[in-house]
Amino acid sequence: MDNANLFSQTYNQINKRALGDGQHYFQMLGQPKGFYWNVAPTGQIDPQAYQIMSGMPLWSPIGDFAYADAAFVQAYRSVLSHVTFKLTPEQQQDFNDLNNQLTTANNAVTKAQSDMNQAYLTAKQNGGLVFAAKYPTINDWITSDTGVAFQKAVDNAVANKSRVQDLILELQKASMPATLQDAIDAIKLPDGDPASSTAPRGWTKVPDGSGILRWQPDWKIETSGRDWRAELTRGSQGSFSVDLDASDSTNNLQNSWASGTAGYDTFFWGVSGSGGWSKMDLTESDKNVKATISVQSSTTVEVTPGDWYDGGFMKDLALGGGQGYTINPPWKATGGDHDLFGKGGLLSTRVSSLVVVYKPKFSITMSKSTYDKNVQKFNASAGFRIGPFEFGGSGGHESEYTHSTSGGTTFTGESTSDYPVIIGVTVAFPGVDAP
Repeated sequence: MDNANLFSQTYNQINKRALGDGQHYFQMLGQPKGFYWNVAPTGQIDPQAYQIMSGMPLWSPIGDFAYADAAFVQAYRSVLSHVTFKLTPEQQQDFNDLNNQLTTANNAVTKAQSDMNQAYLTAKQNGGLVFAAKYPTINDWITSDTGVAFQKAVDNAVANKSRVQDLILELQKASMPATLQDAIDAIKLPDGDPASSTAPRGWTKVPDGSGILRWQPDWKIETSGRDWRAELTRGSQGSFSVDLDASDSTNNLQNSWASGTAGYDTFFWGVSGSGGWSKMDLTESDKNVKATISVQSSTTVEVTPGDWYDGGFMKDLALGGGQGYTINPPWKATGGDHDLFGKGGLLSTRVSSLVVVYKPKFSITMSKSTYDKNVQKFNASAGFRIGPFEFGGSGGHESEYTHSTSGGTTFTGESTSDYPVIIGVTVAFPGVDAP
């Protein structure tokens, strides 16, 4: 990973200065997420917000929330599909038939996702720089005319798999604990049209890439976007700074909850122009670069699954509590090659809160040669990016960024946007509580 020492410095300082003392399982975003979410109508969640809340973070101190990442609810359903509750002899044959259908449905999901990823990679390879600038990630591409069709194929395959899983759960429901029975009732895919029906308990509506409302399992967020902004603009609550030194290679991520596992490939320094975001590696040959990023205020916003989730039963499964069920071989709770929980498990992580900052600003000093090499590009920029921090950018936010130069060695800038920026999340571990 390029600039690994700077990513590490940023991660460790945010963890200490923004989140404070105590144990925090922090995942920093390799690519920041601007909070430009629209206020959704009652009973709906904005798709960008939903993507972050419902994702299952990779086992890494640095990550992203791409479309192809595992969705938490699908992983939760998969865990339940590997647990068998007491069945009558008559039910056993139906159970076996449904399991065969589930295997077929799961294969269809895998194929649809593979087809979509391959189509994007092929289009990116053939489209060159123009395509890469317009669709830098698969998230951007799936809203295009071509990408929407692939997204719909994935959505339909996932919906079919969910229906089969619902039938399996319903068959075993009478033998389940009461709390899990309630959760199973809440996770059943609604029958009505989202456009004309009220969302039932445990469900919400999320527009897809074409703007068509789809049923999605509900998530609860502590405060709305408007409340975040009101809280963050009141003063300097949660203010902190990050001090970076390109010559310092002593920082690493070995003490993070993921033990230094970081496979995310992104640039640390970035600039936005007419063609989108591109790399500006100030530290490629200049180890004298130093930078300070400070934020006016920050906060964490709690995120929890809706009524469809039974965290207590997940803990019973992980710790071997409860009775009346078996985990189907070769699967086991933890400690093997087919784990349900923990690192490498089907249900390894979930988002427990969003780490949000407001009005970040920066100052970067460098050698004159590095300054001369990059000053023209910097002056023409519509936005700037430093690790998880974003200042301005594309999509109508160019005016929310001011920047200047001084002394032939310094770049400065700040965000003037009233919207917060999400720089990371805190991670929870279903069933096992800790990594």
